[in-house]
Amino acid sequence: MNASLGLLTCFVYLYTWVAFSFMESMWSLEPLLSLVASLVLFVLWNVYMLKRERNRYWAQAIFSYVGSIVIFAYFLT
Repeated sequence: MNASLGLLTCFVYLYTWVAFSFMESMWSLEPLLSLVASLVLFVLWNVYMLKRERNRYWAQAIFSYVGSIVIFAYFLT
């Protein structure tokens, strides 16, 4: 699920950039808001799923989330 959230973050970020700020900086307000919303969704999902787990599972969740974003960005370029 964390890898799916990472890919969803990429697609939502790119969609909002194209829809609202195309040909401007990728650090515009709307794309950044979608990025913050995706990060909040990631944290809430993992708080719900990992509320009684150890830190090791949080590290795995963060690695799969960030890893999927990095792989997406690598193949996008």
